[in-house]
Amino acid sequence: MNFDPVSTVTAWLSAYGLIALFAITFVERFVPVIPSYGLLLAVGIAAAEGTWSLSIAFLVTVTGNTLGATVFFYIFRGLGESRSMRFLNRLGRLFGMPASRITHWITSFRRNQTVLAFALQLVPTIRLFAPAFAALLRSHSGSFLMASAAGIVIWNGLFISIGYFASYWSTAENTTVLTLVALGFLLCLEIVLFWLMRRVSSRRNVIRSTECAHATDFLPSITRVQEHRL
Repeated sequence: MNFDPVSTVTAWLSAYGLIALFAITFVERFVPVIPSYGLLLAVGIAAAEGTWSLSIAFLVTVTGNTLGATVFFYIFRGLGESRSMRFLNRLGRLFGMPASRITHWITSFRRNQTVLAFALQLVPTIRLFAPAFAALLRSHSGSFLMASAAGIVIWNGLFISIGYFASYWSTAENTTVLTLVALGFLLCLEIVLFWLMRRVSSRRNVIRSTECAHATDFLPSITRVQEHRL
């Protein structure tokens, strides 16, 4: 038996057309039953198979995601700070995110809201919480939504493109297998990038520590020279 759930989902989406594609990418911001990167990979694969145009699929998914993030933002803004925070903590527990980590992201968001509104759309799971962070901090809606839309464009474009080209490069006939292969490649890439970022961060910390140590050693020397002159 050929078990291919991703192909089943794409067949269902193609049966209902672009409206279904828009609806599932909109709802995905609230109820992420399927991880967004898996869904977008499947959309790219379906585009390669002729289910829909690649450019139209990209525009529809970006519109659905952006509108979903916008609605999420205004829902949290309307709830008020205390109720939003309680709901956010409950939602975080559902996704295995402790309250301390949520607080950390809110604090980080406060320091540089526009940059993080863009950057958090490129981080799995955290991207779903970004509108709530912005709403809690009463961020300017225009700048937040524009930055989020830019991040969504890159996120969706990346995974749809990978799915699209992987469909031509791979000989796998099972769409689910092809999606899993592409996900495996992306996970390996993420691990490598994370390792490189940790190496760069640790080297910077070593350099800063060395500079601080040199500065500490240099100050007594200046003091002794000044005392000798006096």
